[in-house]
Amino acid sequence: MLFTLFRDRVFEVTKPEALIEAYCFQSDFYAKYDFQCPKGDDSFEYVRFIGARTKKSTLSYCKAVIDRHKDFSMFSLDLDLFLSKTPEVRTQLAFKLGELTHELDDIEGIGFSKATKILHTLYPEIIPMIDNPLQKEYKALRPEWKKGDWGQLFKDYYENFLVKETYDNLNKVYNNLSFLGLTKVRIFDILWWSFLKSKNLKDSKGENVKINWSTIKSIS
Repeated sequence: MLFTLFRDRVFEVTKPEALIEAYCFQSDFYAKYDFQCPKGDDSFEYVRFIGARTKKSTLSYCKAVIDRHKDFSMFSLDLDLFLSKTPEVRTQLAFKLGELTHELDDIEGIGFSKATKILHTLYPEIIPMIDNPLQKEYKALRPEWKKGDWGQLFKDYYENFLVKETYDNLNKVYNNLSFLGLTKVRIFDILWWSFLKSKNLKDSKGENVKINWSTIKSIS
């Protein structure tokens, strides 16, 4: 199956279901997050299981910020509903989400990556996790982009799903893995993370490791 990242980077995953299952079950680190994390406010502290270890006092500051935006209409959407909106509305929502992450980013010890992980934990149907490697990949594809322009990054991230082949394949994987209870956003997160990991893997000396991956590879 082919997937597109920011419309320019195309990668192929020959066995996406097996890849996702291996990712989720490789350690308690992911299993506890993906399969034990409760829904809603009770999920807040589970963000530590996805690489965002944060003091409880800091998380309480984050929660206070997010609570001020409880009525943000995007939080009530899933990915299908979001994509059904007009381009103008999607852009407006993406940039408003960028403003919210700016508020979280300003909290000491958070930063943008953790902010997206916290928001995804609370709203896994619609908010993606955008880690540092993905930001680096985006910068390579869009050299004009300036770090901190989170609204533009969110806008372009959601446009990944406007590529018909990407979204059709994502839906197929989602339906095949329905028994796991993962959201479409989370499945795509695992796919791009695995692709970037395979592309950027380095050895202990910092040199690129050339591995002939059998399940995932770059097309362009």
